[in-house]
Amino acid sequence: MDRRDLELFKNVFVDLDPLGTGQISIQQMWPYFKRNRIPDAKINLFMNTFDHDNDGYITLDEFCRVFSVSRAEVLGQTVTYETRSRVASGLPAGVTYISGDMDIAWQIKIAQLCIETLRSTSVLKEVPRNIKTSADRMFNNLWHIVMVNGQFWCYYGHEPGYSFVFSFEKYIFVVWKTPAM
Repeated sequence: MDRRDLELFKNVFVDLDPLGTGQISIQQMWPYFKRNRIPDAKINLFMNTFDHDNDGYITLDEFCRVFSVSRAEVLGQTVTYETRSRVASGLPAGVTYISGDMDIAWQIKIAQLCIETLRSTSVLKEVPRNIKTSADRMFNNLWHIVMVNGQFWCYYGHEPGYSFVFSFEKYIFVVWKTPAM
């Protein structure tokens, strides 16, 4: 197992434990791995590596022991544990957090901007451009907006602390900021 596996498994753990319970089950993993097109061999590697007591669960402690990292190191990277539990009460009605590392105050600002722009723009294809223009003006330049209706995959780089993916109504918004050059 290498550092790429560590990063992959950290992401899996965080995504499958949004409330921060400290454990995930094998039943949660199969659909997640399939949906994200991660090979079956990885889930077997994941379970064989982490579930030492064969109870069908991987705990945060088991995870940390395998990679010789502290809970603080893992939780430090996965601030989303605390954030996700606050998101439900802080974000505008109808917004569902999907992923990102943006703090809750920024998530609220960005979600409000996206919703207001969606409601006030009559031509749908102009919504992302209008959001970007407003975000650049209000929060400084180099914002990027993708608005999706349906299934999608993406991979992008961003300024740390400025990535937010959420759904609202039938749309998914992928919002990120890149650093100024």
